Amino acid sequence: QSAVVADFGCGDARLAASVKQTVHSFDLVASAPRVVACNMADVPLPSSSVDVAVFSLALMGTDYGSFLVEAHRVLKPGGTLWIAEVRSRFGGTEGREDFRPFLRCLTQLGFKQSQQDAANRMFVIWVLKKNKG
Repeated sequence: QSAVVADFGCGDARLAASVKQTVHSFDLVASAPRVVACNMADVPLPSSSVDVAVFSLALMGTDYGSFLVEAHRVLKPGGTLWIAEVRSRFGGTEGREDFRPFLRCLTQLGFKQSQQDAANRMFVIWVLKKNKG
């Protein structure tokens, strides 16, 4: 319950409204009172200040890699990166998407995959940990 969460691309901040944890909600446009409008490549949080970073259908645009770099910056060592994304973003046909290039990039950023759920035919979910070293 004491976890601090950064919700990147939060939309109308439903995550913040639905949990007891402290949630910092960021999006390009503030569509709700709890949302901080900003470039998600430069959120107003100190380094190593959050336990969980969330991207729920938020890896859009050509610079989403910079959003992931920023998530790495604000996550505490050992912190959790949670990503839910549309499978079609990763090319191929349904059930034949290639997630490996994306996951290699996350590894190079300093994350280690701990879970992947690709059972849903539309979405894929990853849970990764920020390396402690």
